[in-house]
Parts: sequence; C-alpha cells; structure tokens
Amino acid sequence: MLGYFVAALPHFLAYFGTVIALAVVFLFLYSRFTPHPEFVLIREGNAAAATQLVGTFIGFAIPVAVVTANSVSLADVMMWGAVAAVVQLLVFVVIARLLFREVAAKLGEGCIASGIFVGGIGLGTGVLQAACMVP
Repeated sequence: MLGYFVAALPHFLAYFGTVIALAVVFLFLYSRFTPHPEFVLIREGNAAAATQLVGTFIGFAIPVAVVTANSVSLADVMMWGAVAAVVQLLVFVVIARLLFREVAAKLGEGCIASGIFVGGIGLGTGVLQAACMVP
C-alpha cells in the first residue's frame, strides 16, 4: 500500500497543481473581464459580488473536477479547463451585456438578487457543462 501511495503521489501533485493553476488563472481573468472589481468589492463586504464570484467559480470548478477525474493526460485537463473558463466568461457576457445590462452595476451596488442570479446561472451552466464533458 505504501508503494502505491509513493508511486501515485507525483501524479496527484501534478494534477492538483494543474487544476489549482487553472483556478487561479480563471479567477484572475474573470475578475479582469467583468466591469466591476470583485475582490475589492468582497473586501469591502459586498455580499452580491461574493455570491456572484463563488457561484461562478463553482460553475468552473465542477467541470474541471469531472474532467480531471476522467482525463487521459494533463493536456486533456488543461484544454477542457480552458473550455470551462470560456463558457463561464460567455455566461457573464450573455447575462450582463445582452439580457440584463444593469446587472453589473447592481452587483457593484451590492444587490444580492443580482449576485445570486449571476452566480446561480454560472453554477447551473457548470453542472450542465460537466455532464457534457464526460464521454
């Protein structure tokens, strides 16, 4: 058993390091892509921004987790992780730029309903996306 653990540990570290890097890059890009500074707003106590970002992040993390569990290589994880990130960015664009243009301003103002809505749509989209990524 110890031999298996020692042999498997480098694979775990490689995959875990990869998905953490994907998550950091996603959060960085997402926070730069949206018109409001999520991390600043969260530090100021804006629950709407926190709800939106957490829902969106979970919507990204679920497909990445499913892909990681079913992947054939680290390159596979990175490619599908990029797809998951792009989908979450597109969700925000569709919501904030096409359907509900005022939602970004309302998030900045702390409107909890807007945060729940954007985060929830991101989360739901991530669940659907995860189901589609498994062969």
